Amino acid sequence: MPTIPTFTAKGRPTTEVGSIRSNIKIDPTKSMAAALAPIGKAAQDFYIKKRNIEEKLIADKALLELKSEADKIIYSQKDNISEEDSINNYKQKINPLIEQKLSSVNNRRVKELIKSNIDLDNSENIYKLKINSFEALEKDSIINVNNQISSMLSKYASTSNTAAGFALKAGYRSQTETIIKNYATDFNLPDNVLQNHLKAAKANFLISDMNQFVGSVNGSEQIKKLDTALNGTKFLNDGDFGVGLYNAYNTEISKLTIKGDPNADYPRAIELVNTLKTFQRSNGYKVDTGELSVKISTLQEKILVEQLQHESLMKRQTINKSFLDYSKDLGKALTNDIADPYSDPELQDRLAAAEIDAEYNETIRNYLLANQDASLESKKEFARSLVYSLRNIYEDRQSLNVSETVLNQGSFDIESEYQRVLNDMSLLGEGKLDEQVLKQYQTLAKLNGYNIKTKDEDGNTKTIGDVKAFINEYLPVLQNQVQVTTQGQ
Repeated sequence: MPTIPTFTAKGRPTTEVGSIRSNIKIDPTKSMAAALAPIGKAAQDFYIKKRNIEEKLIADKALLELKSEADKIIYSQKDNISEEDSINNYKQKINPLIEQKLSSVNNRRVKELIKSNIDLDNSENIYKLKINSFEALEKDSIINVNNQISSMLSKYASTSNTAAGFALKAGYRSQTETIIKNYATDFNLPDNVLQNHLKAAKANFLISDMNQFVGSVNGSEQIKKLDTALNGTKFLNDGDFGVGLYNAYNTEISKLTIKGDPNADYPRAIELVNTLKTFQRSNGYKVDTGELSVKISTLQEKILVEQLQHESLMKRQTINKSFLDYSKDLGKALTNDIADPYSDPELQDRLAAAEIDAEYNETIRNYLLANQDASLESKKEFARSLVYSLRNIYEDRQSLNVSETVLNQGSFDIESEYQRVLNDMSLLGEGKLDEQVLKQYQTLAKLNGYNIKTKDEDGNTKTIGDVKAFINEYLPVLQNQVQVTTQGQ
């Protein structure tokens, strides 16, 4: 038979207990109430601790909200230079907020927490307001001092270098020194800071004198004498002296080198830059050194290049003025031929004269824009050719037949016109005709009654002159005129 397994018990249930034990022990000699007293005290202590934490959290949240409002009020007073006014404004705004917050709290202990901490925060905020007020006062005082010094410098720069002017300048320097010393006293500036401010003021006055002397006769010598007389090396180092002198010369040169200005004086500008290049201070410092040497050379090169451009512009302006005077006389003669104001012209002639005058002036303007570098003779030839063409248009209208036009031009003008038109039409066929010239032909065609409708880039219909139709009628007329004038010769 199979063996049945058996188990042997090793523990004794009557003598062994579980491994988990309670920490609460009850003295069997005491009553039940006395035995439970420690448990009640522990529960009470826990409740009080929890209540204190909750109340502190509520108070902290209220204080945080008040602190946020207080910070906004403090920031709003950051530029208030009056300490007393700043603090009063703060109290007037924060106190109602504190009262409002306290009135919304019912718990007496929470209120006391808020009050005790708000007093501490207010003390800190008052201190911040005082600091901000002093910084605002200091900032405004600096601005005020700088404005006063700027005013003195402005007066100094506009005072002439005469005996009376020198006396005024001395007064401006003295007043500026007083302003700086008073500021240093008010804010307890260290002596080295005061001396630096005084040196900076003296340097500004010397640089102002540089700007005045640089454009005058023997200006460089006057600058050297003044620098030596004032012991300029003691308050203006060589580097700053060189930069100030360069800026003074550069400013004066800029006034003399305005391209296209009839009053520009490039020779004088070249003379000034050469003076700057050779300038040497009393202590031996040469301005034409280091980075300034590069700047001076660049300035010199710029003047020479712009001088050529200026001369070209002036030549062009002279040519254009002469041409405009010439073309104006031609245009006036043309319109007077059509509608002489002294012969009581008919309305139709006056209208035609006005239309042709407008077309003439517009065409001349467009031609100048497109041919700025053309010679004076070329421009005059264009004006004569334009007058001839516009007169033809008027006379063609008068006769109502292009082929019957009677011209009074010499064979040279007629043949030139004929060849010019032939050449232009050849360029038009190749797509190489200048746009301005094409526009002139379109205008002539339109004025002569040859129109065609087309669409612009936006798809809108517009009427322009039909150049081909006009030229088909115009060329035979010119050819016939050439033959007539040749036979007449």
